[in-house]
Amino acid sequence: MVGFAAGQLFVGPMSDRFGRKPVLTVSLALFIIASVLCSLAPDLYSLCAARLLQALGASATMSVGRAIVRDSFASDKMAQVYAYIGAALALGPIVGPIFGGVIEVSSGWRSVFWFLTAFGCLMLMTIVFLLRETNTNLNRDATRPARLIGNYATLLSTRMYMGYVLCNAICYGGIFAFTSCSAYILIGLLKISPDTFGALYAITVGAYGVGTLLAARITRRVGINRMIVYGALIMTIFGEIGVILPMLGYFNVWTVILPFAGFAFGTGFVFPSGQAGGISPYPKMAGAASSMLSCLQMSTAAVIGAVTARMLDGSMMPMAWVVFGMGPILLLSFYLLVLRNPRGAGSPSP
Repeated sequence: MVGFAAGQLFVGPMSDRFGRKPVLTVSLALFIIASVLCSLAPDLYSLCAARLLQALGASATMSVGRAIVRDSFASDKMAQVYAYIGAALALGPIVGPIFGGVIEVSSGWRSVFWFLTAFGCLMLMTIVFLLRETNTNLNRDATRPARLIGNYATLLSTRMYMGYVLCNAICYGGIFAFTSCSAYILIGLLKISPDTFGALYAITVGAYGVGTLLAARITRRVGINRMIVYGALIMTIFGEIGVILPMLGYFNVWTVILPFAGFAFGTGFVFPSGQAGGISPYPKMAGAASSMLSCLQMSTAAVIGAVTARMLDGSMMPMAWVVFGMGPILLLSFYLLVLRNPRGAGSPSP
């Protein structure tokens, strides 16, 4: 998580300076090398060090991928494209554990990293032979320390930008709170089997995918600000249900899974619009804007997930309260930073 979040701060500006394709090529090469090192690791410490390198290599895929969308589509189309990408990304947490489990059981854990090595090679060939360069405005000063610090300072001090970034960070925080605690609650407290846990987790990820697909259909008509408000209201309602049911004595698999599935559905409305709102106003530093968004999103989520896990006390209530709190906090921060801003009445200008 540290490597993935920290890497975001560098790969975006580098893609502003050198182009999206070269940065993706080098990053995927690092990912491949690190995956090989993971498969050959002699001990846990070596594995963790190799995983850090692997995360640094993978970090470009998120921020540079977002920047490519910014390069390729107008602002009114951008949220729709991000929604389609979000729906595709929702398949990862569903398919990944299934593949990982089959590979580990049949060939051992090292084979998982050999599979990632092969998959990384496939992605590298895709980038080299199929991806066209989308950054037509290379910024030769983007990686200069003074310019880099100045760009990030500008982003962090811009209310509109931070308002949209916080939307994604708060959503991701709620998801990580559930991810950090779900195994403890479902397997530890409710005594379900690990394979059943994977199937139940797929329900929540599927709900997120459905939310992003629906967002892709209606965002251009509704506008990104309304989509964020609608998503936050859905998150709040289902988060409240997730608190009320166990307080009334209803504690079972479905009172854990279904409220969070509704919460995840709401985040599918927020994520694409938050990305579009944060990145679209910055065509000349789309990489930096995407990098800061990704870094803040991942680091905030990691902290919220870790703190929530530390609060577990033999019940699901700490997780339920944290997930519930994400919706109202999102609504309040979005109102203060974006909707009250004179420029926030409509979608951000291209």
